[in-house]
Amino acid sequence: MSEPYDPASTPSIEVRVFRHGELIERHLCESDEEAAVLVEQWSEVDDVNCFVDDLSFHHRVGDVLEPEPAEPADEDYPHEPAVEPEV
Repeated sequence: MSEPYDPASTPSIEVRVFRHGELIERHLCESDEEAAVLVEQWSEVDDVNCFVDDLSFHHRVGDVLEPEPAEPADEDYPHEPAVEPEV
């Protein structure tokens, strides 16, 4: 049986490595330190750019709250009566 999903245990940092604008490597890391080691290793390679993205800030399904319906008018403050046109 598989273990229950635990978002805290999933890798939350992505390191993408590009050479001449083309993605050549993608790594998922569990810590800032692990990502820093990868970036340091790749920084010694010529013509390579690394991008680090913190995936924990991205919204997942269910993270964004749905808007709630408007509350009914308070009985103490009823809607203003319509102004009748002057004759």
